[in-house]
Amino acid sequence: MLNNLLLLSGNDIPFFQAQIVIHQPILKEIAYIGEDTFFQSCELLNFSKDVLEEEVKINLSNKTNFDVLMSIIVDKTSQGRASQRLILDLLSLLFPNYQITFDERGIVLEEGNFQTVINNKNFELFKEIVSDMFCLERKKDDNMSYNPGNSRAAEIAKKLRKGREKAASSRNETNKIDILSRYASILAVGEQKDLNSFMNYTVYQLYDEFQRFELKQNFDIYLQAKMAGAKDMEEVDNWMKDLHP
Repeated sequence: MLNNLLLLSGNDIPFFQAQIVIHQPILKEIAYIGEDTFFQSCELLNFSKDVLEEEVKINLSNKTNFDVLMSIIVDKTSQGRASQRLILDLLSLLFPNYQITFDERGIVLEEGNFQTVINNKNFELFKEIVSDMFCLERKKDDNMSYNPGNSRAAEIAKKLRKGREKAASSRNETNKIDILSRYASILAVGEQKDLNSFMNYTVYQLYDEFQRFELKQNFDIYLQAKMAGAKDMEEVDNWMKDLHP
């Protein structure tokens, strides 16, 4: 797990296993591909066999998560091409100065004479870094969350098991919510800040500030009610508590 200060700083993150740094994109950069594409890309990259039923996991026992991902993005079907586009969109945010290709070695990153590869040896660590950066394991309110991938994973496994099409199923658009833009909008009004300032936040910074804002708001309401004589109120967390224990 990455240290909190590094994530909050917004600095690029060293990925020593591939001798490269991973850029933490800001909201303004994510806007180029849009939130829907961004979160679909994260779902696809964050695929894990662990979410699948035991029988399906057994059928995929000789494949790693990286094997599954690569089989999807090199597939020649329309769904495979769409999945490759999703991964390329995400990787272009993480490695903006690199040319990105896919071959038998894995995900190849090139800049000038320098070349490195994300493969089975370093993929799981890469995935962990991305998950920390984008708070992919963060528990969100049901009405403010995106749905990370069980249906997609099941579809991938089913198609792999049949040995035919290998692609991810589409997200449920009826549940689509623009989390990042909504958080930025709420914070701009709630903290009386310029909305443009939040466009320079990373995802991690935005989530951190939004969580702190919620705690502070709840704490202030609780304190005001207590001072007004309210009784039998359930205590709330101190808004200055550690958010990342």
